[in-house]
Amino acid sequence: MVVRERATEVDLTVELCGMTLNTPLVPASGTLAKEALGEAEGVYGAILPKTTTPRARAGNPPPRVAETPAGMVNSIGLQNPGVERFMEDLDAFDLGVPIFVSVAGETVRDFADLCERVAGDDRVAAIELNLSCPNVEHGGLTFCAGPAAVEEVVGACRAAAPTKPLFAKLTHEGVVGNARAAEGAGADALTVMNTIPALTIDAKKRSILVRGGLSGPAVKPVALKAVYDVARTVEVPILGGGGVTSGVDVAEFMLAGATVVQVGTASFVRDPAEILAEFSDYLREAGTAAANLTGALE
Repeated sequence: MVVRERATEVDLTVELCGMTLNTPLVPASGTLAKEALGEAEGVYGAILPKTTTPRARAGNPPPRVAETPAGMVNSIGLQNPGVERFMEDLDAFDLGVPIFVSVAGETVRDFADLCERVAGDDRVAAIELNLSCPNVEHGGLTFCAGPAAVEEVVGACRAAAPTKPLFAKLTHEGVVGNARAAEGAGADALTVMNTIPALTIDAKKRSILVRGGLSGPAVKPVALKAVYDVARTVEVPILGGGGVTSGVDVAEFMLAGATVVQVGTASFVRDPAEILAEFSDYLREAGTAAANLTGALE
């Protein structure tokens, strides 16, 4: 494919927590279906399947997705078959690049048990903690409700998986304070950021259509600022993302401070290989390599 040939003409490699990734692109969790893996080969530096939980989840009832003028609001509800079935199927995601596993639980113990379970599998290169889910032990507030909760859950996961790289995925709210807490508790990297809480309404029916998380181009400036602010606060690397739709967007997130860039909503409407090819064009015109771009704002 022409776009992949263009992508091989420049140095796209980056280093993340001791791993060499062939490209700085990684799919955001929940946006890469097994059926699309063939198209992702050679595009992503690592694979990040949909978040897994201790037990199977049926997800939320429909409607789960609503389009907005510059993105979409989704409320999938972490539908997944549970961690044991997920691990049985993990080989399907083996494209010869590192596999990152996203986990989520309703309690700190859930998170720690999940980390212990997946960390023991050599196929898993790193674990991403999805901290945007409700914490049932604290009235349903998310684990990102404040630094104390972030510190508690990341610390428990660090103890459960002492040698496996841990990424803490943070929401927009309180991102700088939560980033400090996650780093202090032992996170090896931070994913910035998750979707933004949002609501759509069906005016004809006078009812709520979808209440969930906003993603897509609408959130990009907010995400860029979050990455920029966090990068100037912590020492650990950042997996940035939020509204990435082009190769120039990838460059902007790296200039803001990201080492790796996650592609989410855009993968539903564009071939990620095109985004990688555009990023390669940017690097070629700039006369630099991907690894030189992180935080390189003038």
